[in-house]
Amino acid sequence: MRSEYSRIYRRSREDPGTAGDEGESNWAALLADWIPADIHVATKGRILGADGTASPQLDVVLLSGDYPRKLREKKLYLAGGVIAAFECKNTLRKQHISKLFSNAAAIRKLSTPNDGNFYGEVFGTITYGLLAHSHEWSPERGAQAVDTEIRRLHAEAKHPGELPAMICVSDLHTWQHMYMPLEPRSHANPIEEEYFSMTNRGKWSYFTRSDFMRWMPLEKDFKPGEGPQISKERPNPIGELILCLLRHLSHRDSGREQLTQYYQKVGLSGGVGNISTAHWDPPEVYSERLMSILKSEDWSQLERLGNKHVGHLP
Repeated sequence: MRSEYSRIYRRSREDPGTAGDEGESNWAALLADWIPADIHVATKGRILGADGTASPQLDVVLLSGDYPRKLREKKLYLAGGVIAAFECKNTLRKQHISKLFSNAAAIRKLSTPNDGNFYGEVFGTITYGLLAHSHEWSPERGAQAVDTEIRRLHAEAKHPGELPAMICVSDLHTWQHMYMPLEPRSHANPIEEEYFSMTNRGKWSYFTRSDFMRWMPLEKDFKPGEGPQISKERPNPIGELILCLLRHLSHRDSGREQLTQYYQKVGLSGGVGNISTAHWDPPEVYSERLMSILKSEDWSQLERLGNKHVGHLP
């Protein structure tokens, strides 16, 4: 990706439109090489909701295996068959991150509701993110600049479902949105307790937590087969992107879990550290259907709705 960026950058002044198209094609080709073969990768278009609402323009769209072949080349993609969508940038700039977060809320409204499922109610049916070859900052400032902008926009979010799932900058880092569906109030730390008192939250026996994570050096060595073996020296943004996307796919299709787990065990993902956190009370996030189950304390019903655990998602 680095060599492709250099080639595209040299030509961008002559023909910026072609440079943008080439960048999108690079990402589309990479995803097509690494995601499951039954998923179709398309470029350029908008997502069409069942009510006729169309999304902003998108650069790369992943379509489910059952998406009609006759409609694959149509540039209005039916929301019910869209698995993931991405904006692509050759050079990531600060304003691109703001636009990503605002568009994420619009994309979320096009997702098919999945009431009663932690993953479905927060992430929806369309995984949305941004892919960039490089960035406008110096190598020393790049990660911190993106961290700062994510923290600002994360704090402004009204619902975790309105947040993008990932940001990948191929020569820098991959940022992932991870979500804790239920955290016991007894596990809250002093900083969280202070936040609850300031915002009038934390009155329920459980709270929810939304985190943005990116690669951090691991502090512990793993034996072969136990966990990440690489990325202690440097981040692996492309590897993190592929694994993050596969995690999302496996939440929708349990048949994809084995490959996802394999990549995790051989070390495709390195250590990740938290760079931003936001909290909500469950009634602010979940549907009436899910809240009725939680209030009943008969949580056995959750499994029947596809809830495997309440750990970090995805």
